[in-house]
Amino acid sequence: MNTSLPTRTLREHPDIEQLKRQAKELLEAFLAGEQEAVAEVNAHFRPADSAKFALHDAQLVLARAYGFDSWPKLKAYIDGANARRLVEAVRADDMAQVSVMLKARPELANSWIDNLQALHYAVFNRSPEMVRLLMQHGANARQGVYPHNEATNPLRIAVERRYDEIAAIIREEEQRRREAKSGVPGAPLADELAGAIQSGDDERAVAIMQENPALIHMANLKGWTPLHAASWILSEPLVTWLLQHGADPNARGHQDWTPLDAAASRFARGSTDYGERFKPIAERLQRGGAASTPRAAVALGDADWIRARHAEGTLPGPLDAAGGLLRIAVTHDRPEMLALLLDLGLDPDERVRVPGVDSVEYTWGFPLWECAATGQHEMAEMLLKRGADPNAMVYASGTPVHQAYGQRDQKMIELLERYGGLADAGLAALHRMTDLAKRRFEEAADKPKVAQDLVWGGACGGDLEIVRFALPLVDLPRDDPRWFGALEAPLRLWNHGPGHWCHHEWDRGTYLECFRWILKRCDPNLRGREPDKGQSGFTILHIVTGGRVEWMTKGEQVEFATALLDAGARLDIRDNLLKSTPLGWACRWGRVELVKLFLARGADPVEADAEPWATPQAWAQKMKHEAVLAILREHGRA
Repeated sequence: MNTSLPTRTLREHPDIEQLKRQAKELLEAFLAGEQEAVAEVNAHFRPADSAKFALHDAQLVLARAYGFDSWPKLKAYIDGANARRLVEAVRADDMAQVSVMLKARPELANSWIDNLQALHYAVFNRSPEMVRLLMQHGANARQGVYPHNEATNPLRIAVERRYDEIAAIIREEEQRRREAKSGVPGAPLADELAGAIQSGDDERAVAIMQENPALIHMANLKGWTPLHAASWILSEPLVTWLLQHGADPNARGHQDWTPLDAAASRFARGSTDYGERFKPIAERLQRGGAASTPRAAVALGDADWIRARHAEGTLPGPLDAAGGLLRIAVTHDRPEMLALLLDLGLDPDERVRVPGVDSVEYTWGFPLWECAATGQHEMAEMLLKRGADPNAMVYASGTPVHQAYGQRDQKMIELLERYGGLADAGLAALHRMTDLAKRRFEEAADKPKVAQDLVWGGACGGDLEIVRFALPLVDLPRDDPRWFGALEAPLRLWNHGPGHWCHHEWDRGTYLECFRWILKRCDPNLRGREPDKGQSGFTILHIVTGGRVEWMTKGEQVEFATALLDAGARLDIRDNLLKSTPLGWACRWGRVELVKLFLARGADPVEADAEPWATPQAWAQKMKHEAVLAILREHGRA
């Protein structure tokens, strides 16, 4: 696995001949001792001996610099082995073409295009051979469309559409993976055990494993064992029990993590006793035979071990979702380790390519983002002095400046701004900094664009004053798809969720008012997620019904749905994944009050035009929602 950081960006239409020339130029510059070339080679290739360094080595360095594991994979990408081409071949049921692309780049099996993965299309086609091929190359049948992952993953879709052969193939391949990862023939499903561990119910978890001891050594589809899971939640009693009953303290899971890595790598935000809980877990694992790892060594402050591994060239690079060694140093409040890692030359931004996205995209700035999220001013300044970017974009999580404003940490804000950090109008609106948002608008050159940002940020954050200020400045047709994002924004209840930046003392009712104001300007039946490409095609009413966030109350769901219906939202539109109307969704999720509301507003309880598995009654029966079935019966149709 390539653990070095990408340092180059491919142009929009890359050419293999140009890349060959770049590799030759890199080789010549390295052999000539040019400083930049030597630094780039050393970043991606060790040991780099100029007496032995050849063109194929330069090609490997170049591939890694562009974010690929090897020159053949980079070449395959240039030659058309990419996510979009793969999905096109899957949709055409072209087994030969898909096989060729997966042979060159097996990671494409988990490709996502237009909000769906390749496996979705194989399931939609009811193609058992294609489903098996993708599963054999690592496709994830349990990953659906956010935020309704459980209902929209490929396996669930196959089950609920009654594609029994497809569902059986997926389960067979998942079983094969479990057995391969755990080394346990007939390795059982462990959903109940995983739920017990995640919920902190150690007593129930132990009882489940006592009933079926094979589960102790079970690995899930990502290679994580119960000991990984227990270490992640820092449960010392469960870690101790598992080690006493033969669990492997050095089992390698996803991203090659051991249980010790899992314990060291979790986030501490919202916890005041993380260090106190981590240390005994680490000691218990090490007494049980766990070998030290770079992540654990940073968390424990073992500087000599880190220096030795750096000398060997074996320190790992960062991961997009968990950061790297610098982030761990920040989380564990280890400024001395952060200084050491920076002195050893590690990237202060921990820049890494985003996996699962075939276009070459990067996430960077996680260590500084973590400082801003946890109020670590000393380490933040240390990173900034070493060149960390205060405006770095952590994939799907915003910038360090974003975090500082979310925390209302004026000291951190001033520090970041001193090094060039910028807060735009949308960010200020998101965190209900109304005066600042208006000032940023007045300073902006492109006021129409900034007005749109203000509407989204204000609606997401519940800043009604900003939404009312900005809406008259937005000149978009009622059916413009950009309104869909604005309508969806208040459903996030951004400042009232579980996030560490939230302010539950603020007025919660403003999200609904923002929603109503935006509804005055747009079509309530807009469909998102690119329905013209056969994607999900949810309406906002679907999203409200399914639940955009779990912390929206039942009463709020009814209020948002009522606002949509009052504005003209239709009850007969079907989405493209569940093939269901909002009533069908309400029946699937057991939203009793919404079922009553939709029926009272004229929803058809029978839906004779629906596919048999997608009628309101079918959903209520499958999901065993007896209260919903009773309501349907009251209407004389179920």
